[in-house]
Amino acid sequence: MAVYLDTSILVSAFVEDDHSDRVAVFLTGRRDFVVSSWAEAEFSSALGVRIRSGALDDEARAEAEDVFDGWLVGQTACRLDELDIIRSRTLLREGARLRTPDALHLAVVLRHGYGLATLDHELSRAARLKGVEVAVL
Repeated sequence: MAVYLDTSILVSAFVEDDHSDRVAVFLTGRRDFVVSSWAEAEFSSALGVRIRSGALDDEARAEAEDVFDGWLVGQTACRLDELDIIRSRTLLREGARLRTPDALHLAVVLRHGYGLATLDHELSRAARLKGVEVAVL
C-alpha cells in the first residue's frame, strides 16, 4: 500500500527539527510514498512561516526547496480533485477536529486508499477513525 506523506513529515524531512531523525529513519529505504500537489504547496507555506518566525533564513529555505524539488522527481504525485475539497468539508461537518489543510490531506488519502504518515495527532486520530492505516512515528 502506498503511504501518503503529509506536510508535517515533509517539513521534518527537509528542515532540521525535533522530528527529523525519526522521519529520516522512516523514509530510509522506502519507495512507496505519495505526495500531493496540496502537500507541495503547503510545504512552501510552512517554510515561509519559519522564515517569518526567524527559525529559518532565506538561504536555508532556498536550499530546502531545491532539495525537496529534486526529491519530488522520484516520487509518485497525486493531484487534488474537486471531490477532495467537497469531502474535506464533509469530514469537518462530521466533527473531525481538523484544520481545512489537514482535512484535505485526509480526503486525498480516503479517495485513493493510501496509508498515511503524519506527525499531527489530530489528523492521525481522524484517519484511524476512518479506517486508514497510519504510520506511527
